Amino acid sequence: MRAPFRSFAVNARFLTRRMTGVDRVAIEMLRALSARPDIERLTLLHPQSGDLHIEWLAQLPPEQRAKFSLQPLGRFGGYAWEQIELSRAMPQEMLLSLCTTGPVMRRSQAVLIHDAQPWDVPEAFTRRFRLAYRILLPILARRANHVMTISQFARGRLESLSIVPRGKALVVLNGADHILRNAADSEALPRLGLKAGGYLLAIGNLAPHKNLKLLAEAAAARTPGAPELIIAGGSLARVFNDTGLQARPGLRLIGRVTDGELRALCEGAQALVFPSITEGFGLPPVEAMFCGCPVIATTGGAVPEILRDAAIFVDPHDGPGWTAAMERIAADSTLRDDLRARGRKQARNYTWSAAAEALIVGLQTTG
Repeated sequence: MRAPFRSFAVNARFLTRRMTGVDRVAIEMLRALSARPDIERLTLLHPQSGDLHIEWLAQLPPEQRAKFSLQPLGRFGGYAWEQIELSRAMPQEMLLSLCTTGPVMRRSQAVLIHDAQPWDVPEAFTRRFRLAYRILLPILARRANHVMTISQFARGRLESLSIVPRGKALVVLNGADHILRNAADSEALPRLGLKAGGYLLAIGNLAPHKNLKLLAEAAAARTPGAPELIIAGGSLARVFNDTGLQARPGLRLIGRVTDGELRALCEGAQALVFPSITEGFGLPPVEAMFCGCPVIATTGGAVPEILRDAAIFVDPHDGPGWTAAMERIAADSTLRDDLRARGRKQARNYTWSAAAEALIVGLQTTG
C-alpha cells in the first residue's frame, strides 16, 4: 500500500465555466476531501483568464477553506491550457482530474472518467466535443496512473469500448447528500404557482439522451386533469444538441433552479420522473430520494444499479409505459409512501464522505 496522500494538485479548469453535473461531482468531492483530517492541502490550478465560480469555497467552514489555495496558471484556456500548461504544473503532486479530461502527458494523475456517452449517444454532443473526447480519453486512460469511474455500468462500457484498459478503473460511487445542505426555499412553490403533491418533476438539460421529448409526449397522453409536469434544468448549447422541446398545456420548463429551489421542488413533487436513455450514475433520482420524493426511473444505463428496488422502472423507449407509470403513481398514495421509504433507505448508500473514502483508499492500493 502506498503512503497516505495528504495533498493534491487539482485540475480546476471547471471553475471557469458554468456548473454542470460533472462539475457538481468535482466540487462535492473536493468539499468531502477537505473535511478529512488526513488531507492537508488542495491546490486548485486554473487558467488565468475568465471569471472563477468559487462561491462554494466561501461556504466552507474556516478549517476546510484554509486547506484550499487558488493558483492561476499559464496564458491559454480550455483544452490547450489543460494539455500544455497544466501538464507540467506541480509535478511532485498527484493531480486530481475529476471532470473526465486531463493532460495526456501527465502520469502522476488520478482521472475520473464519468461515462462513455460521447460513444453511446453521439447525437447528444457536438462534432467538436465528440472528436476531442474520442482522441483524448483512450490515451489519457492508458497513461494516467489511476483511473476512476462512477458505477459498475460505466466501468463496463469504458472497458468494452477500449477506452479504459480492463481492470484498471476503480469505481467511486457519487454522493447525493449535498441536496440536504441547503434548506428548502419555502417560497419556491408559491412563486411557481405550485402546490405540494400537485405536480410531477423532471430534472435535466435538453440533450437528446435525457429523453425529455418522449417524456413530454407520454405526459400529454395522460387522462385530462393529470398533474402538471415541471421540467427544471438548463441546456449547454456548446456541448449538447438541443431537442427543441417546447412548453405546452400541462408542461412547463422553468430553467435552472437554485439548490434551495431544487430541494423544495423535490420535497413537494408527487414524483420525480427520470427517463434518460443512458446515465453513468444518475444524480437527480438519488437527490430526490434524499428528499423523500418517489421516483419513476429509466432502465437505461447505471440507474437500476444505483436505485435497486427503490423506484418504478420503465424502458426509456416505452412511451405508453411512462404514461401508465405516471398515472399509476398519481392514483396510488400507498405506492408513493412505500417508494418514499425505500428511496430514503437506498439514498443513504450515496454520501460524499463515502465517495472521498473510496477515492483515498483506491489511490493507495492501485496504480
